[in-house]
Amino acid sequence: MDKRIILQPPSLREKMISITPYLDGLKLGDYQDKLVHLYQTDSHLNQSVPASIRESVEWLLRQVNCYYSNRIEGNPTHPKELLKIQAPQTQPINNLPATRSKALQELLAHLEVQLRLKKRQTSADEITTQDFIKELHRSFYQGLPEDQLVVRNQDGEIALDEQGSPLLVVPGEYRKHLVIVGGHEPPPARELTSYMDWLQRSFTLSKIHGTNRVIAAASLHHRLAWIHPFLDGNGRVIRLLTDCYMRHSGFGGYGLWSITRGFARDTKAYYNALAQADKVRQGMTDGRGTLSDGGLAYFIKYFIDTALDQISYFSELLEPRKLNLRIDIYFEMRAKGALPAAPDEELPLLKLAARDIYKYLLDRGPQTKSDICAYLGKSEQSLRATFKQMESERLINISKDKYYKASLSTHVIEYLFPQLW
Repeated sequence: MDKRIILQPPSLREKMISITPYLDGLKLGDYQDKLVHLYQTDSHLNQSVPASIRESVEWLLRQVNCYYSNRIEGNPTHPKELLKIQAPQTQPINNLPATRSKALQELLAHLEVQLRLKKRQTSADEITTQDFIKELHRSFYQGLPEDQLVVRNQDGEIALDEQGSPLLVVPGEYRKHLVIVGGHEPPPARELTSYMDWLQRSFTLSKIHGTNRVIAAASLHHRLAWIHPFLDGNGRVIRLLTDCYMRHSGFGGYGLWSITRGFARDTKAYYNALAQADKVRQGMTDGRGTLSDGGLAYFIKYFIDTALDQISYFSELLEPRKLNLRIDIYFEMRAKGALPAAPDEELPLLKLAARDIYKYLLDRGPQTKSDICAYLGKSEQSLRATFKQMESERLINISKDKYYKASLSTHVIEYLFPQLW
């Protein structure tokens, strides 16, 4: 989205905030029923996906979030590039070599933040604090080289500070300049702390209950975008924060589905919905704050519809019977040499025993080689070549304690999860 940077003098004046934080669910009419359906569908998905494949699916969803969140920001990197350079998901992502493209480094930095969030135990009330939001921003930018911290205006020219030097994003610090984003003028820098204090007070999860938490998640998403606290990186931070907020709002299956994919599938609709909530109040019947309650309701409904669309898509994708059928088809076609390979990869014949190994590991979770062989009624010697090939193709990986686990290779993802990208 277009952005202009404007220098401004500092001020110690405290700002009184007059903005409706979020709407009561009763004002959304039949969307209350949609919210109940959203929770029910999430519960069903959460219970239907076995623990043995949950880790692999959540790993895949981190790649999906990474790809789509950065695509919204104009990053053209195809997910295949992201998947190919990664070690198996049991290993951490290493430092970002300078030889990788800037676009790819952004994706890897975003992925690294998601991994840190997965490992970190956060409380529901912590995620709306200024420290946490600043840490999300810092985590994304701290691993990037300085040339990727340079801020550019809407015309593509480098923005300059008061001394005429290139203006840089400071990881984890609020902007010190006024910005114009498209047709929206966010609050001046001198008022950001007041607005962020208001945001924390308004959206603390322990004070919000029931389906109102989804309404608050949607409202938080817009209100933080409207405040635009950082010089750059706001969109990525907001979507990461929304994921955290949804996880703490009673969605046990969040991580098996993601709303970010829905935002990116139609960015025009996403930006239009945000713009609706940017509108000022339209008369006495449009709330009491400075921003339009009707515009906020539009964005909340868009948010709920998008969430329902995405949870329906992933529920269909992960439905056990259909997933098993796609697994059967994939391995049967591999055994016949009937699947085409990508131009830059080899796809040799793979014995049908690989299907039985893969399905057994998906069903039972990590197993030793001897346990797998005993289940299949075959000797380790007869399956040695199949194990070796599956490991080289990243269809399986082996832990330090010699347990095998099913994995998702770049190639198998395309067939088991059609239209994911």
